[in-house]
Amino acid sequence: MGTYAVSFLCRNAWQVAIPDAAPALNLSMTAAGGLMTAFYAGYVASNFLTGPIVDGIGPRKTLAAASLFTGLFTILIPFTTDYTIIALLRVGAGIASGPLFAGMIKFQLAWFTKKVRATAMGFMFSGVVVGDMIAAGVFAPIIQSKGWQTAFTYAGAVTLIYAAVFYIFAKERGLAKTDRGKKEVGTDKKGVPNAGLLTVVRQRSYVIGTLVCFLNLGAFQGFTTFLLLYLIRVHALSLAAAGTLYAGTTSVGLVSGILAGIISDFIGSRKKACYLGAAGAALVTVALLYTTNVTMLVVVLVLRRLIGSLFGIPLNTLQAETAAGPYAGRAMGIYNGTAQLGSVVFPLAVGFILDITNSNFFYVFSTVAMIHTICGLLVILMKETAEGRSGKTGVATV
Repeated sequence: MGTYAVSFLCRNAWQVAIPDAAPALNLSMTAAGGLMTAFYAGYVASNFLTGPIVDGIGPRKTLAAASLFTGLFTILIPFTTDYTIIALLRVGAGIASGPLFAGMIKFQLAWFTKKVRATAMGFMFSGVVVGDMIAAGVFAPIIQSKGWQTAFTYAGAVTLIYAAVFYIFAKERGLAKTDRGKKEVGTDKKGVPNAGLLTVVRQRSYVIGTLVCFLNLGAFQGFTTFLLLYLIRVHALSLAAAGTLYAGTTSVGLVSGILAGIISDFIGSRKKACYLGAAGAALVTVALLYTTNVTMLVVVLVLRRLIGSLFGIPLNTLQAETAAGPYAGRAMGIYNGTAQLGSVVFPLAVGFILDITNSNFFYVFSTVAMIHTICGLLVILMKETAEGRSGKTGVATV
């Protein structure tokens, strides 16, 4: 959870800095979105390459190094105002963060049983919310008073310190202990031979789940990258006030992810939780278009975070259980790398939409709601992996 928190502190420092940094650097919204894309371009590429490293040397060393280099590339950003150099540093930070998802999955599969695995996933992913909250709630007023560069100095320093903390205290066991599991274990508990990597990634459910995650992450990242700008331009809030509102509504994610995992584990279905999450996220995103005051805005953003978790956490758990085995690090690296292409494409696309529509957020929110709906429909084609209330694993509905 902590590793995710510091990573998102570094990656989301830019979205908080946009209202101050874009005018200072004379950037269009497309160019501003490009610096968010730069991080995810490195992140995507790294996911495909670092899965074998996670499987080979274990998640403890890999994730400690990930935090170390993410912090290093981030803390260097304030030393330049050159767009190209900033973009390259953001790419470097993204590359360094690449092993996060695969490493987290290895820990999760090693430490938790299937009956509580979605709950554990929700807890681990609450680190995303912690990083988001600090980036918006703490950095926004600092940027307003001291300039956009300070956010990267603080984010980088915290991440460097955490790298040492993680290396000292993280503990591995079972599946998390490198590739030995692949060499020592030829069958699962029921005597069924372990599937090779190709067999895992060719499963229909895995392929569809990867596409769904691509769309969902893209919609989420495109939405959040320019949310502070929306609060400032449409609702006339200051950067500090917008940051405080964003951090406050985001704080719901500290419990919503865990709650989503508990619900999925309790009902014995990942897919049913996804249906609720997709439908709810689409409806609440549309509702955002009709908010007329801050009170309504807070309610809608809280509901969006609360309901949206019912999709993301069960979906990731569904994929983790589909890929469970000695190749989990590699398979989840491929899954997250492909899915995170959405975070590369959508910030640029949303920035472009805002540029050509004179910052009309109607088109942005309508598109996001439509994508959430499509994601929910695609989940129908996936295979259930949870053990239902009867204790039996679900079967494909199609």
